[in-house]
Formats: sequence, C-alpha cells, structure tokens
Amino acid sequence: MQNQTTKYTANDNLIFILTWGYLVSLNVIDNPLITSFALFGLTLLVLVFSNFRLEFYNFHLFTLQFCLFCYASAFWALNGRLSIEIGKSLLQTIICLSVFYAYYKKFTDVDMLLKIVMWAGYFVVFYTYFFYGVVDVVEAEDRLVSEFANVNSIAMLAAVVVTIHWYFFLFKKKSITFLMVIPCFIVIGAVQSRKAIVMSLLGIVLLYFFKQLRSHRNNLLPFLKVGFFLFFFILMVYLLAQTEMFSGLSTRMDGLIASVTGEGTADHSSRLREFYREIGWIQFSRTPMAGIGIGNAIILVARAADKNTYLHCNYAELAADGGILGLFSYYIMYLYILWYEFKYVRKDTTAVLIIVWIMVKLVADWGLVSYYTKASYFYLMIYFLHVNMLRKKYGKKRRWRTISS
Repeated sequence: MQNQTTKYTANDNLIFILTWGYLVSLNVIDNPLITSFALFGLTLLVLVFSNFRLEFYNFHLFTLQFCLFCYASAFWALNGRLSIEIGKSLLQTIICLSVFYAYYKKFTDVDMLLKIVMWAGYFVVFYTYFFYGVVDVVEAEDRLVSEFANVNSIAMLAAVVVTIHWYFFLFKKKSITFLMVIPCFIVIGAVQSRKAIVMSLLGIVLLYFFKQLRSHRNNLLPFLKVGFFLFFFILMVYLLAQTEMFSGLSTRMDGLIASVTGEGTADHSSRLREFYREIGWIQFSRTPMAGIGIGNAIILVARAADKNTYLHCNYAELAADGGILGLFSYYIMYLYILWYEFKYVRKDTTAVLIIVWIMVKLVADWGLVSYYTKASYFYLMIYFLHVNMLRKKYGKKRRWRTISS
C-alpha cells in the first residue's frame, strides 16, 4: 500500500500519462474503430508497465452482472443481435478497466485519478477551442456542430471538470488555476447543452452545501451561508443568461423548463425528447418485468417516428429494454456506492465528491442514455476504487479470491 508521502516512480508517472491518454482518446477520436484500437493499445501498455494481478472485487461483480443481463436479454429481445452487441462492448470495456483497477487499487486515495480526469477534460476543452477556433467558440450564435466528437459529450465532460475542480478548490487547496473553469463554461454555452449546464450548476451548489454542512454542525449557520450563496449564484446565472454569449443556451433552457412545468412553449427538441420518453414508458407498461431486450428501444423509435435513435432518457431506455430487472441490475451499482459513501462521508471528503457526482449523474440520466458509454464505466471504476479504499481504511477488509497472480 502506498501512502501520500511516497514519491511516484517512473512507471507510475508513465501509467498516469497512459490513463490520461485513455480518457482523451474517448473524446477526441471520432472513428469508433480507431478509438477501440487506441484504447486497447493504451490498456496493453498499462498492463506491461504495471505489476498486474487479476483479482475479483465488487467492481467486477457488479459490472459483470449487468453485462451478463445484457447478454441474457438477447433470448427474449426483439432483435437479439443488438443486445449481444451491447453486452460485447461492455465486456470489452470491463476487461480494459480491470487492468486500470488492478493498478490503482494500491493507492490510499483516488486523488490522482480525479486529477487525471480533470486534466484530460481540460485538454479536450482547449482542443475544442483549437479545432473550432477561439473566436467561433466565444462568439458562437448557433450551436457548435459535432465534428471531431459529439459536442454534448464535450460539454458534459466540461461539466465534470467544473465539478471536480470546484471540489479541489473547496476541500483541498484554493488555487488560481480554478479560473480555468471559465473556458469550460464558455464551451458549454457554445454547445448550448442543457444537460451540461444543469450538471455543472448542480455540482457547484451541492458541493458548497456539503462543505458548509461539514464545517458547521448543530446550528443554522450553514443554511444561512448556503442561502446567501444561492442568492448571489442565481443572480450571477441570471445576469450571464442575459448576455449574447449565453443567449442561445438561455433560450433552450426556457424550452426545457416549459416542457417540465407545462407553462410557456416548449421548444421542438424538448417536445421530441418528451415523445421519445413516452415511447419508452408505454413499452415498460407492456413488458414491465424484463423489457424487450437491451439495445432494442431503437426499434420502437424507428416504428413510431421513423428515426434511428435512442430514447434520450436512461431510465426510459432501460425500462423499455430491460424492465424492472434491467433498471435494478444497472442502478444497484450506484445504490451500493452511495450506501458506503454516505456511511463514511463525515470521515472522508472525497466521499462528498462521489456522492455529488452520482447525484448529478442521476439527474442527468433523465436527458441522456449513459448505461453503455465507456466514460460511465471509467467513472464507476473510480467510485468502486474509492469504496474499496474506504472499507480498507475504516471497515473490514474484504475481497474476492485471487484468480491468478
């Protein structure tokens, strides 16, 4: 076990760079085949330069059970091939991440992994400026279009960067580098991603709330501080929404709010996403237990709207594809993590970040399908690593038996 005072070796630094490259590759390479080769190659290098031991932990148990459910759903799916493709993709991702998990489990915290995610995200954000041009990003009147990567994915990665850096600023060390989040917000505004702005703003507010709650107990001071913070925060957001830079995002947010409250006029995108969600819930009412097979909701959209797309809602997608069993199989992973993070939240500040990160993810899942994305499982790896570290530090040590060494 490595403590915080131990210096990193040359191999450690090399693996940190390879991990950074793995995350960057997920977001800057547009070709799926090239991405797969890049991720496999980087994983292979980590395997070579690390003292690899294959051990089974809860990360493997939970992710593999969902992967097996994806494969099993092929037996009752409308199109079994779609379920097998999802299962195959998840299995490949889990195998790759098992190599990273085996290496990073020797540390006593996940701070380095969090920094790697943060700096990989910053690289993607600044590459966005380089690719589109600084002026085109800053002065964008219309939404940036997806070219080198999906712009919504870029914006949501920027939101993750904002959340992690805000955590380090609040709980670790205040640094002027926090100003780097400003370009992240500008990219989110240029992409006009409603999910990303909700994720980043919610992450900021929740982290500040937990910070105050930990600092002042058994009195009203934290709630007063949060109240003042919210007032000035909302005022700042309102003033920014009036600027030309964020006018497009502001208009899209108005459409989203109208679709939720029923007041005002929802924009076309919000109405379409609401229609997709309704397709999923209708199918769930017909096949509530096991759904129509993982990955098969796309068939429902093709029939109802003649479009080749998913339901834009992780809950509706899993409900239609896997029913109650599918929803349970996937979200039990997050419930397990939250159980332990809340258990040790007063002892470990990183638990605060993990809880907020997952809460933000659960909110964002209403507007995107995330159960098969590679980034989601990389983040899951971090969560499970942290739970394992918490249990070693504060609870009983427990792990699954070694398969090989």
